[in-house]
Amino acid sequence: MSLKYVEKLESVDFDELNQLLSEVNKENNRDVEHTKKAFEKSQKFVFAYDEDKLVGAVRAISDGDWAVIYNHAVKNGYSDEVAKELIKRLVTQLKGQHIFVNARIGSIAFYEENGFQRTKTAYTYVGFEGKENEYPDGYFLPLGFKFENEYVEKKSHTKPDKESKKKDLDLVYTSDRSGIDYERATEVLSGAFGKKRNETVEITKEKVDKTKYLFDLSDYVSFAYDGKKLIGVARAITDGVEEAYIQNVAVDPDYQGLGIGWEIVKNLGEDIQRDGLNPFLHTHPGAVGFYNHEGFLRNKTALDYRNDEELSHPMPAEMETGFYLPKGYRFIDEINM
Repeated sequence: MSLKYVEKLESVDFDELNQLLSEVNKENNRDVEHTKKAFEKSQKFVFAYDEDKLVGAVRAISDGDWAVIYNHAVKNGYSDEVAKELIKRLVTQLKGQHIFVNARIGSIAFYEENGFQRTKTAYTYVGFEGKENEYPDGYFLPLGFKFENEYVEKKSHTKPDKESKKKDLDLVYTSDRSGIDYERATEVLSGAFGKKRNETVEITKEKVDKTKYLFDLSDYVSFAYDGKKLIGVARAITDGVEEAYIQNVAVDPDYQGLGIGWEIVKNLGEDIQRDGLNPFLHTHPGAVGFYNHEGFLRNKTALDYRNDEELSHPMPAEMETGFYLPKGYRFIDEINM
């Protein structure tokens, strides 16, 4: 056995790659073109070869701050060491980013042993047509599931005392990104997320340029306006064929509690689903009440790579319980699997 690892696409035989993915994942029914497009659209990838034979692969979509891992596969007959090396090399490429993976049920222990921790705050948008029953058993928690040790604020999407204000607004929802004021978008993002961290963020040219870069990179966007004033934003990066990662769902604090954020993320999720992609997101514990009902299913097998010293947005200690399950935690139906 003579193993080598490659971190570029130029020499990949996509027929061989698709065959590997089908062999490892018996449910894989994607054709070669699908696989080719998904890997070409991904920002990071690693391949393992035994001499000239492809024996392992993994990829990730990333915007430079956040990343999601997909298609981690090792040919039957090769050890976990190959799987570990693929992940190790991919994580090195993604250094400093928040890294997520929706693991297969039998792979949870593997990821826990390699620096990942199960997260409680990952969701998949399933829509409002009863599609939650179409998703595979074992990968999602029941609709509205709550952990015993979490606090979920019970609140409606529209606060009754703000109904009169909402009637006075000239609300417009759109996915049109032409003419977007990215300085204003940065203000919305900073106001929404800065408020949660009790901080005031200075709006610099660097931050505005970063906001524009991230929205330009995104395949899907969703905006809310009060007349001509931008008051809400959201976006998603994708692999172009199957997976989408929703990010930056934010509403100006002066407009929160009016159901605007819900409309933004619903519009984004519907656009993504309409094109046949699977919308995934990872949220803050304080937003669990926002997503934990009809329209979303809570992911059961999502994990987050833990290396707080390298993260561009380190995890505050007080948020630990809200974000993570203890290492080794298993649901009843996972015991003895």
